[in-house]
Amino acid sequence: MNKKLFLFSLLALFLMLFLVACSSSEEASGDQGNETKEEKSEDDQQKENEKQEKENEIIEPATSVEEIIKQEPGEFAGHNYNEAVVHRDLDGKHFQEKSSLEVYSYLLTLMGEGDNYTEYHDYFKEFNPHITTELTNMPGGMQISDDNEISFNTNIAILVDSSGSMGQKIAGYTKMELAKNAVNEFVASMPEGSNVMLRVYGHKGSSSDKDKKLSCGSTEVVYDFQPYNEKKFGKALDKFEPKGWTPLAKAISETKKDFENAEKGKNIIYIVSDGVATCGGDPAKASKELHDSNIEAVVNIIGFDVDNKGQEQLLSVAEAGGGEFETVDTAEDFKSIWKEERQRLWSEWYDWGNENWNAVWDEQTNKKNELWDMKNDVGNLIYDEKSRMKEASYYLQQEDQYESDMRQEIDSLIEQRYEILDDYISDTYDDLKETLETEGDDLKDAIEKKGEEMKEK
Repeated sequence: MNKKLFLFSLLALFLMLFLVACSSSEEASGDQGNETKEEKSEDDQQKENEKQEKENEIIEPATSVEEIIKQEPGEFAGHNYNEAVVHRDLDGKHFQEKSSLEVYSYLLTLMGEGDNYTEYHDYFKEFNPHITTELTNMPGGMQISDDNEISFNTNIAILVDSSGSMGQKIAGYTKMELAKNAVNEFVASMPEGSNVMLRVYGHKGSSSDKDKKLSCGSTEVVYDFQPYNEKKFGKALDKFEPKGWTPLAKAISETKKDFENAEKGKNIIYIVSDGVATCGGDPAKASKELHDSNIEAVVNIIGFDVDNKGQEQLLSVAEAGGGEFETVDTAEDFKSIWKEERQRLWSEWYDWGNENWNAVWDEQTNKKNELWDMKNDVGNLIYDEKSRMKEASYYLQQEDQYESDMRQEIDSLIEQRYEILDDYISDTYDDLKETLETEGDDLKDAIEKKGEEMKEK
């Protein structure tokens, strides 16, 4: 009996302790829950207060894009927009006592894009409408001015060997006669802006030993650097005939002085000769010095009926001068070689024109497309802002929040904002596009114009 009583008492004690513990736990849990509810209530209240402040905030109609982009984007701006959610927000508001400006301001806090326009504003501000393509090196002395006019400034020096051997005949004509005709046709075909010079060497005395000193000291400019004039150049060609020895090294050295007095441009030398230098000196050294100097002349040699020894020497002279050596044996080949050289120069200029016209076109087109895409993107954004705000304004009228007169006032404010943005985008786009098109088209026209001249030639 006593044992049962003891067990019962022990069980009762455990039960009492358990109930006390549960009661304490519930009180603690209740206190913690109350604290959490109070914290949540404070957060909600703060958010509600902030929202209420926004609802009551008056946003004066902007007068410039700069004012608009300083505004904070609305809660449902951009990709956050959801018409049904906006309607639910509006359903909980009362606008009967509000002014049109107050309603407009609230709609901006919901759907105004504000700062979302900044990236587009910055893009248009930083966009470079100028053509920045660096044209490749222009061949043959072509130059481009600041106003996109392309001109040629090429100095072409023709050095003609007037030694006695140039009097030998081929196909009924002397080498000199063939050389004069070919040279005249060649320089006559050069583009406007080319300056031509004609220097002769070995044209005094005779090929006899007694006249060697006189002949080896003879080299003379008979047509100074200037544009080609058919009459004057023809007279210059008549001033010399094949006479003496071949002072090639002296003629090349003297040509350096000619280039120093010429206009700055591309410097090219064509030497017409039928044999080796016979007056001593080192024509290859003279050619290299001329090519390596600040004149940077290119020395080309056309050999006419030249023997093996002469070919070796003339080849070394051309290579030292950074140019080409060609040799021919017949009158027809001699004429053809000048025609080929003329065609090579024109092809070089024409290819340059095509390459750079395409480069300018690519830059201009890419920039125009990019500019157009940005205009469309921001255009869609401002249109969406206007449409969404007007839809909300219409919805409030349908819900009897205000009359149609009020809605018209609100829509007028929305439209005014849209026009500020749209005018800015349209005007800025048009100005940038005009600059881009004008500069690009002017440059392409200048290149194309020269290309047409080349075709005619």
